[in-house]
Amino acid sequence: MKTWIFLFFWLGPFCLPAQTRVFDLEWADTLHRPRTRLLLAGGAVAYPAAMVGLWKAWYADYPLGRFHFFNDNPEWNQMDKAGHLFSSYQEARLGWSVSRWAGFTDRRASWVGFGLAQLVQTSFEVMDGFSEQWGFSLGDVAFNTIGASAFTAQQLVWKEQRILFKMSAQPIQHGNDLIYPAQGIGPPVRLADRSADLYGTGAVSLFLKNYNALVIWSSINPASFLDQRPAWLPSWLNLAVGMGANNMYAGTGYEWQLDKNCQVPDCILYRLDPLVYPRSRQWLLSLDVDLSRLPVKNKTLKTFLSAVNIFKVPAPTLEWDGRGYWKLHPIYF
Repeated sequence: MKTWIFLFFWLGPFCLPAQTRVFDLEWADTLHRPRTRLLLAGGAVAYPAAMVGLWKAWYADYPLGRFHFFNDNPEWNQMDKAGHLFSSYQEARLGWSVSRWAGFTDRRASWVGFGLAQLVQTSFEVMDGFSEQWGFSLGDVAFNTIGASAFTAQQLVWKEQRILFKMSAQPIQHGNDLIYPAQGIGPPVRLADRSADLYGTGAVSLFLKNYNALVIWSSINPASFLDQRPAWLPSWLNLAVGMGANNMYAGTGYEWQLDKNCQVPDCILYRLDPLVYPRSRQWLLSLDVDLSRLPVKNKTLKTFLSAVNIFKVPAPTLEWDGRGYWKLHPIYF
């Protein structure tokens, strides 16, 4: 995922100062023309600037070619697809939120959110389509649509989000094992270095790009589905089901080349032992908190909680790793 672009679009509007009526955090009851003009002007500047910046940062250093399609559905245990679903859901939520702030009706704001998510994600895919390293992925488009639709449909039908999509991540301990070339002559590599080459380092890459660390959650609010909530069931308590993956150091399988552009038989090839580093999918069951349902009256705090509601709250978690093994985590981040 294009992490800094995501953070720019997501966190930017929540950094506006609450100093004047235009920038007040309170949503407008009717269409607020100055706010609407502000959003249109800001979007007209921010969107092309962000796309140009993304192109230079992500694509310019890679070979470009004719527009083409690429089927990446089998890769990364579909964690990239879960990431697309999550991102498009949150972008739709952002578009809806700022539109409601500008005084749009709930229905119109819902469609604005859907359109924003499709615009941003489709722009990424088009740029992928011109890069020889990637390609336009119909699978990505499908999950972009599912994510945006998940937000929009709930808002249109229920007027609230009963099923949230969230993320969590925790650092991976790779150890100091050295991986030697299975083909060709080259230096041994540490898994930590391979992970850094693939996913980058730092907190942003950990949360939004490292498929070995990332978990995408579907966080369901049981109370919202009941006509009458029992006294023992808090309105903010959610049940969360998460998906993650382990030991992914290549898109598929256990092999990678030191140089992607090498010519066989001169390629230096590394191969992991699948018995030592088995690729597996994680399924997790946990509790969560819908921060937007907490009884908070302070507008600034309420807005902040809404912004960070993209993260799963740490809680006891039951894990099934896809190979038949169960594990109970006293606390899972």
